[in-house]
Amino acid sequence: MAAGAVTQDTSATTVRTARRVPFGAALEYDHFISDPDYTALFVSHCDMIFPMNALKWDALQACPGEFDFSRADDILSFAETLGRGTYGHTFVWYNALPQWVEEIDRPAQAEAALIDHVRTVASRFSGRVPVWDVVNEVIAHDPAHEGPWRDSLWMRLLGPAHVDIAFSAAAEAAPGAELAVNDYDLEFTGPRYDARREAVLDLVRRLQDRQLRIDAIGIQGHLYPEIPIDHQGLGRFIRDLEALGVGYRLTEIDVIDWNLPPDAALRDEMAAEHVGNLLDAAFSAALPRSVSTWGLSDRYSWISDVMPHRAGAPNRPLPFDEALKPKPMYEVIQRYLSA
Repeated sequence: MAAGAVTQDTSATTVRTARRVPFGAALEYDHFISDPDYTALFVSHCDMIFPMNALKWDALQACPGEFDFSRADDILSFAETLGRGTYGHTFVWYNALPQWVEEIDRPAQAEAALIDHVRTVASRFSGRVPVWDVVNEVIAHDPAHEGPWRDSLWMRLLGPAHVDIAFSAAAEAAPGAELAVNDYDLEFTGPRYDARREAVLDLVRRLQDRQLRIDAIGIQGHLYPEIPIDHQGLGRFIRDLEALGVGYRLTEIDVIDWNLPPDAALRDEMAAEHVGNLLDAAFSAALPRSVSTWGLSDRYSWISDVMPHRAGAPNRPLPFDEALKPKPMYEVIQRYLSA
């Protein structure tokens, strides 16, 4: 376990209250070992603690056949020591691939590498990681214009069968784990989002038609407040999943606030309202298996780098501010989880 983490005081667990739905957050390894105050925030508030990037391909297998599980092990062991749940993200993504994988140019080589990676990682953590995002973001950004599948190395070399291959290998290597598809833009109002929800349902049916087990859909929840939540559409999507015997999780909630007013208090209220709209639409249809945020504090977020605020104000995308104090967003989340 990481030296910076094992010294954490875990007495703050009394802040956590009983919840009907578990709450979790993704923890980046570098912050885990360098910022004990930030790590303590997870101890205080999370039922689930899971690696943000330490289980992705480039972190685990930078060179062919040479696996480094140390960073993932550190975070998973930390969660286990605290008696918290965890989550596996992810076996297959179009991004975060090492150079040697990007250079694969033959279908047989791609299939062999994919099967070996999934089997090795899933079996290594079998019994420890109860949930896996088998594939992440395999649906096209705009299915109506691009077709249903995202362009990727896996798609170019193996076609849609790469998803079947991954689910088959995961089911074999981690038979007790929940297997999921994780994707974004499934909650908003508009034709593109309708098409994305339908493409996910088609993917579920495809896997089931091939007798491959799929247990859940991860709805990421990277929210744009200027795009309204489709209460009816999201609810119908969740009920359609349930009719297929598939549950759902809210997996990566944060608020992309680059177009919101610079005033911090106003922005926090607007962000909290939008998260509440998402939770209301989802919970009205069925309870999720968990609710998680992509990070926990504004101190660390991908949004600050990729989508900085238009007026130059610090981004405020997460439930806790840079000083690690709770914001209205956290209060809204807890209201739904604890009701």
